[in-house]
Amino acid sequence: MHNTTLEVLRCPYCGGRLELVTSLYHRREGDEIEDGILGCHCCIFPIVSGIPVLHLQPAATTARDHVQAGRPELARRTMFGLEDERHAEAFEAIAASETATYREIVDALGPTFEGGYFLYRFSDPTYLVADAVVRAIAGTVLARGGRAVDICGGSGHLTRSLLGLSPAPPVLADLYFAKVWLARRFTAPGCEPVCCDGNSPMPFARGAFRFAMCTDAFMYIWTKRQFVGEMMRLIDGDGEAGAVLIGHTHNERAWCPSHGQPLSPAGYRDLFETLEPRIFAEAGLFTDVVNGGPLDLSRRDTDDTLDRDTALSIVATRRTDVFKPHPLDLPSSSGELRLNPLYETKPDGDQVRLRLRFPSEDYEEEYGACRQYLPEEVVVNRASLAALESGRLPTELLDLARRLVIVDLPKNYY
Repeated sequence: MHNTTLEVLRCPYCGGRLELVTSLYHRREGDEIEDGILGCHCCIFPIVSGIPVLHLQPAATTARDHVQAGRPELARRTMFGLEDERHAEAFEAIAASETATYREIVDALGPTFEGGYFLYRFSDPTYLVADAVVRAIAGTVLARGGRAVDICGGSGHLTRSLLGLSPAPPVLADLYFAKVWLARRFTAPGCEPVCCDGNSPMPFARGAFRFAMCTDAFMYIWTKRQFVGEMMRLIDGDGEAGAVLIGHTHNERAWCPSHGQPLSPAGYRDLFETLEPRIFAEAGLFTDVVNGGPLDLSRRDTDDTLDRDTALSIVATRRTDVFKPHPLDLPSSSGELRLNPLYETKPDGDQVRLRLRFPSEDYEEEYGACRQYLPEEVVVNRASLAALESGRLPTELLDLARRLVIVDLPKNYY
């Protein structure tokens, strides 16, 4: 955790400022705090491997006790949920390797860790829409400064979309320590991770951000009214108006495989007391993106259109320049251009046959809409794939990059 992050952190329970308790065990490396204890008016919280843990669930309090006793390695094991000694040692050996991949570390965390589908996340239909919406809105409201926060952002796939849109690094907040740790190492290096509970008040100062987002998670939050009020508080600054985005939240009126506890469009609208949100049916945004743009945020979907869609995107802002058509450009690579892991390869002379293969029937049921841009089978030249491995995107593969057969992945992803 960078020293400057303390400026935006607040206790989620008393609202007080948090300070490093230097009389207790702590470890710094330059401007980074690696391990230590943060104190406020009412509580003390641990910093574990550079990540502040700002909730009071059992693992957090156990980790705090370990840090106070000068046992940061045991605090990290606790936050990773590594209770078995053999499992912990095996995981730590893989994590210590500089060549370890995201996939290998997720596998090492074991079958109880929700990591399988994340390998394919960068070409999922839900990601395709969310990435476009995040870039359009954040790119607009952060153009003249300000900071972003990704709440319930998991292992940072969409936090990665925020990198480079503002001078200050985006903050990634999630309850699961392992996910934000993975984000900082692989998916969104440079972000500032914070471990906190989305069902509690947010551990950040009022007006600390200009853009606050929550994507593909809001339907699992029980304290929805509090959550929205907190998001609005976080962008309530003295400067330019900010924006709140709740992306891909499920619709109570349309069933989907991972339903959660969603509301109807009218129910979502009623959560906002100080600013009327605009709600978009995700199907229309998906069509915009698949067709190459523009992403039309000037549209006003009818109530009937909203009621029929399985997922919704909600935008609340006073910035009228957000609600316009936004061009979609193929973003420059920030990692490694790799073959989409959904494709299996079969050599055929000087060519390679790529065939679309879903990892499970459940995955195909939920994300099968990717067939609208991912071809079932494609043949490519071996030399072109070899050039891709060297870091160059040959002209003949440009269309496959647009269709996400070739994906811009974080380094050492799989």
